[in-house]
Amino acid sequence: MSDNLNGKVVLLCGASGDIGQAAARMLLERGASVGLHYRTSADELQKIVDEYGGDRAVLLKGDLTRKGEVSTIVSTLVERFGKLDAFITTIGTKLRIRPFLDTPEESVDITIAIELRSVIDSVRAVLPELINNGGGRIVIIGSDSGKVGTSGESVSAACRGGAIAFIKSIAREYARHKVLANVVCPGPTDTGLWEDLVNNDEFGGKIGNAMIRAIPLRRLGKAEEVAGTAVFLVSEHASYITGQAISVSGGLTMS
Repeated sequence: MSDNLNGKVVLLCGASGDIGQAAARMLLERGASVGLHYRTSADELQKIVDEYGGDRAVLLKGDLTRKGEVSTIVSTLVERFGKLDAFITTIGTKLRIRPFLDTPEESVDITIAIELRSVIDSVRAVLPELINNGGGRIVIIGSDSGKVGTSGESVSAACRGGAIAFIKSIAREYARHKVLANVVCPGPTDTGLWEDLVNNDEFGGKIGNAMIRAIPLRRLGKAEEVAGTAVFLVSEHASYITGQAISVSGGLTMS
């Protein structure tokens, strides 16, 4: 069994972040054709397209909180490459973490729209294409907060937990169509977002540094480690894995 992805077509949403870029390179290195979704900035993704070629990598701009744009992203990719084999999303908010009672109502709405509703709408858009293809893979990159909660991220944790339950349900419903669905749950990960969290916010720094001290492996995760797990889940090595929420957290959570 090989991790070769030659001939596979993957939609990667949130591709411009650190984990997204790492996943994009891994997919392309293994031979997949990839739709690289972004919302605002495509500078780094254009470098990836230039490196691997426009015949296998295409930029797809859109806002996943808008249903119409989600459908357009999926249809554009399928029109370009003829099918869809896998969907990976890394979408999340960049909001500061705050105690629940200090969280603005607007932040609650934004978080739900991005971290839960966009997952539901995206899966609704990709499922028919995966079924028409004779099966495929869905991988949501969420957070370990969805399993255990996190101080200062109550609404986000609720969304991540909801996404886990949603994907487990999808895995059960569509197994007969050979659609495998899983969630990758990172713990603290060394990304630009994490660096901003712990260095530029007093409350976030306290929470973040406490989490790092609690990690048995005594270090942050790497974007490549999270991305590698997602890419594994779309490979043939993961052909008997579905409905799982896999922690990539250095042992911070064990369940």
